[in-house]
Amino acid sequence: MFEGLAAMIEATEVPVDGAAIAEARRLLDRLDAKIVEAESTYASIGQFQVEGFNSMATFERHACRVSLPESRRLARRAGRLSAWPELAEAWRAGALTGSQVEQACAIVPNHHVERFAETMAATVELLAPLTAHQTGVVLRRAVQAADAFAEREAAEAGVEPVEKEPDRELSAVRSLDDELFVRGHLDKDSAAVVEKALVAATRDDVEGERRTPMERRADALVAVCQGYLDTLENPDGNRRTERLTLTADLIVMYRAWLRAAGVRTAADLDRFLADRPHLGELDRALFLEAFDGTGLTATTLDGFTVTDTMVAAVAEGGAMELLLTAGSRLLSLGRSVRTFTAAQRRAILARDGGCRSCGAPPETCDIHHVIPWEDGGLTDIDNGVAKCRRCHRQHHRLEWVDRLDPDGTYRVIRPDGTEITTRPAGLDHQLPLLPVATTSEPARIPRVRAGAAGGQDRDRVSDIDRDLIEVGNEVVRLRLRLGDADPTTIEAKERLVALMDRYDRAA
Repeated sequence: MFEGLAAMIEATEVPVDGAAIAEARRLLDRLDAKIVEAESTYASIGQFQVEGFNSMATFERHACRVSLPESRRLARRAGRLSAWPELAEAWRAGALTGSQVEQACAIVPNHHVERFAETMAATVELLAPLTAHQTGVVLRRAVQAADAFAEREAAEAGVEPVEKEPDRELSAVRSLDDELFVRGHLDKDSAAVVEKALVAATRDDVEGERRTPMERRADALVAVCQGYLDTLENPDGNRRTERLTLTADLIVMYRAWLRAAGVRTAADLDRFLADRPHLGELDRALFLEAFDGTGLTATTLDGFTVTDTMVAAVAEGGAMELLLTAGSRLLSLGRSVRTFTAAQRRAILARDGGCRSCGAPPETCDIHHVIPWEDGGLTDIDNGVAKCRRCHRQHHRLEWVDRLDPDGTYRVIRPDGTEITTRPAGLDHQLPLLPVATTSEPARIPRVRAGAAGGQDRDRVSDIDRDLIEVGNEVVRLRLRLGDADPTTIEAKERLVALMDRYDRAA
């Protein structure tokens, strides 16, 4: 069946016409309805657990390869439609659109799912002729009425009603290019506090600066957040990592120094190195690599990228913290302590990016000993993985066996012998670097003094010279990132020795 569907999709051409595009979207919506119907049944019978996933969201994230926010949205929708079969049927029949179904699943809170299930047949009939915007309006009104009814029912039953939270919400969502989009609304009291803070933090434009009112408010919001971070003490035992921690490979740090020093071109780099004759060969090699040879980026513990300018600023200290890495090499404490330190915790979160089982964000995670401490396991980076509290408890309750490989690969073996393998989210140096077109001049390889034919000395760079420099720089980077005993480092050292012998023979 799916082969036929794939063939039909491949053979289909959508004309560049408004009506054709709209019809194609309508058909896609119908297909989505059938997929969601299967997802709802899959979730309701708990099939995801049979196939080795902790939750429906985990299945969506790993099996369907969607992002963490998207996996949660899909899991929520599957659960809602399992409880509201009339809504699923109306979508499949074309009476409602996918957008209307999404509105219902997003707007109705968990504690009202059963209440809305009782009247869903009538609700579907009322929603059918409405637009997506109108559907949202009437659903929010219905939720407000449901809150009032719940309060009234509690009073009539003589029990204390659940206190309704103030009407405020805020979403802060990263876009694909890592910009943060903030949207929401605040109740009157909250609005007064926020407005006062933004007014107090708004500064006048400096000379030559012409900001719009929206730009001024955005700058004021950043200033308010920075002021709050500056007041934090961030005790070691705090599971919530309020301190802004950036994780950056050593090469990224060197690149940030170059940016801060105004080095933009190969000529700038020449002058930068010439003005610092005290630099050793290691520093010079790292500056060359930072200028020309890497696409690595610094990130927050959540995995969102930041600029080199931010890295340079954080490196100066304050409430923000820079966690330097050299590949996967971080900290070790042996068995001197039972629990992981705050520094180790941040290092592990930088590597894992969140729960290694379900992908929950870093602030919700414990650090789990892969080899249990009571069995002789070390409190080291190489023996710790991030797990949210729910997955951590489940791991010990079900007595799963796990293993953490030196490259950060994490393997969980269940009692039935099945194995679940995940790769660390934070080791971006292991990902391929995409080629980027540029007309800029590359960094110049330092010129090496060599003898010329006829007994005359002159400056030249031979092929052997270039290979020596490149392989030498590679050995430096591998020693930093992997250590001297790693097979890759040993192989690079052997190539360097062979090149040096070749150089000696040529001389």
